[in-house]
Amino acid sequence: MDRIGPLLIAATLSLPVPALADPPAIEFRRSLQLDLAYERQTDDGDRDREGAVSPLFRLIGEVALEETWSGFFEFDVFSERVWERGEPRSTTNTARVNQAYLQYDDGFRIRAGRWLYRDEREWLIDENIDGVMARFDAGPVRIDALAGRVGWLPRTLFEPGSRGDRIAYYGLLAQMEPVDDRFVEAFAILGDDRERGAGEQLSLGLRSWGELGDGLTYWADAGLSRGSDDDRRLEGYGFDIGATRLWEDHDLQPRVTVAFAQGSGDGDPDDGTDRAYRQTGLQSNEARLGGFAKLKYYGEALDPDLSDIRIATAGVGLTANDAVSVDLLYHHYRRVSVTQGQDSHLGDALDLVLGLRPTDALEIDAAIGWFAGGSDAADPDRGMAARIKMEYAF
Repeated sequence: MDRIGPLLIAATLSLPVPALADPPAIEFRRSLQLDLAYERQTDDGDRDREGAVSPLFRLIGEVALEETWSGFFEFDVFSERVWERGEPRSTTNTARVNQAYLQYDDGFRIRAGRWLYRDEREWLIDENIDGVMARFDAGPVRIDALAGRVGWLPRTLFEPGSRGDRIAYYGLLAQMEPVDDRFVEAFAILGDDRERGAGEQLSLGLRSWGELGDGLTYWADAGLSRGSDDDRRLEGYGFDIGATRLWEDHDLQPRVTVAFAQGSGDGDPDDGTDRAYRQTGLQSNEARLGGFAKLKYYGEALDPDLSDIRIATAGVGLTANDAVSVDLLYHHYRRVSVTQGQDSHLGDALDLVLGLRPTDALEIDAAIGWFAGGSDAADPDRGMAARIKMEYAF
């Protein structure tokens, strides 16, 4: 897998240099955003609170150099104020570069620089990566090959310390559509920890998603984690399956979702093998379930990685007047690896997610989630998380 990086760099350097016969065409897009967040956690009677307010200005630019070459950048100027119980208020005013890349597109695509990559359901990757990505077709199969690091260059301007961890990522994702609106994808993603020499993790798996007809959509993800961490072998597995039924002919477009996910646990930490499933480390576990707003599909308040856990989810939702969507979800959590005398019940959670689209230029997403731990739950015993995001494009 680690040969992907040199191959992609060599392919990029072999591309023809753009000939600029005409001045480049530049298109700009702008938006104002306001993010509000609040979290409260209770552990053995101790209560922690934290709130944040983040206004932001975003500038996006697309540059057409010629028919095959283009450029893209996304630049933020923002302020963040954070209130935490028992701590003085902190304020950060700064600017950051989210994306900045050159792209060649002539039957195949090569992108070099800092770029955003998101997979379906963001179960694998939702991250800005510094590196090289290639996309090409091999018959009916679309292949993405990528190599890079998160924060190889500082993301925040004038702050050298804003670099990411020294973990190099290499990935291959091969996707095909064997039946209309049904997709199948195989993936292999290697994370090589070069900072600590702690080892490497290889994430392998298969997934499928799409439409089954009559308003029924589905997803099925399955993965393995292999490799080593320090002196321990990695041998975990995880899966996530679910479906959403949508009644589009109804005025309120009601929908019902059911899902089940499990990540293996490690019952014996002393045997030299870690059998707990590990996600890639690049995932966000966020998606839409038929509404306008993205949601954290493993729970807004707990928001766990899929490791040593079983998660059963049931949800209902509706969309009214193409302007308002509401989703209500329930999550039940259980631990996979349980020692003698330990309760597997980790807790339960309830989420309410709202999406508003009053105009084409204005988007408002809001979510609130509550978590109540079981008798043997790890901290927190109880928790609540709320967030609001408003974006106006002009």
